[in-house]
Amino acid sequence: MLNVPKHKLIHDVPTRWNSSYDMVERYLEQQAAVYSALTEKALKKNKNINTLSDQDVRMAEEVIEVLKPLKAITTLMCTETTPSVSMILPLKTMLIKSMGPNEKDCPTVKEVKAAIRGSLKDRYTDPALQDFLHKCTAVDPRFKALSHMDNACREHIYNSLTTEIVAIEEQREATETAGAMSSAGRADPEESGESSSSSSSSHPPPPIRKSAMAELFGELFNTEERNKPTVQLVKGEVTSYMAADSTSLDYDPLACVTMKDKEGAGKHIHQKGNDMQEYNDDDSNPMGICHLQEAMVRQV
Repeated sequence: MLNVPKHKLIHDVPTRWNSSYDMVERYLEQQAAVYSALTEKALKKNKNINTLSDQDVRMAEEVIEVLKPLKAITTLMCTETTPSVSMILPLKTMLIKSMGPNEKDCPTVKEVKAAIRGSLKDRYTDPALQDFLHKCTAVDPRFKALSHMDNACREHIYNSLTTEIVAIEEQREATETAGAMSSAGRADPEESGESSSSSSSSHPPPPIRKSAMAELFGELFNTEERNKPTVQLVKGEVTSYMAADSTSLDYDPLACVTMKDKEGAGKHIHQKGNDMQEYNDDDSNPMGICHLQEAMVRQV
């Protein structure tokens, strides 16, 4: 008859997030039913019943609109199954922007917005923490455009990322080289001598036949690619990463870090436009972005 959903009223619970929001929102939804119940003849005899005025209802509706982004964010952060550290600074920027003053706001709404802005302004302001959070946002393929930052800050973050990726790649290469040298040093000298004498007495293996393309261009292009320094390779990867389109906001950012195939071999995923291109751990072109993502995940 009243054409409202059959929902119970909600009570505010100090220890439960969003319970005040849910209480007011449910009251506004059930306002007609509440008013109808309070105007029953049996209740009219009680003159101590207080109801909200039209002005109170309008104020509640305006405050609910202000708090709606906070409700959406807390719901997202509570139900999200993927890492959310990359969302922190974009969410903070979005919230502060949505809480900007408006000439049409009533005094109560202005006070609520000012209180929220004041609470958010001093959060995550430590320079080291901010730098880490900016990097986490940059390596998330959903937010890598860093639209919440100006051009100067965006360039600084990606330059800092490039430097960190180079350090990670150089450390990885040094570790692999040291491991190879250690394995060679532990080899049995007698076995090495026997293998060398037997190999010298036997005929050398025939050379591998190259294709026509390899014969014509291999010396020029392959040599240039192999001789590129790590810094140049990483800069090229970061540039390609920045130029590619951002993934869907529903995309799982961990899918761009490490995957295991059926045999258990490690594989990485590199974004190429809106597609994700797979490559093996032993490929010659290391994906610094993925290695940095792995490092970020480990730090979190």
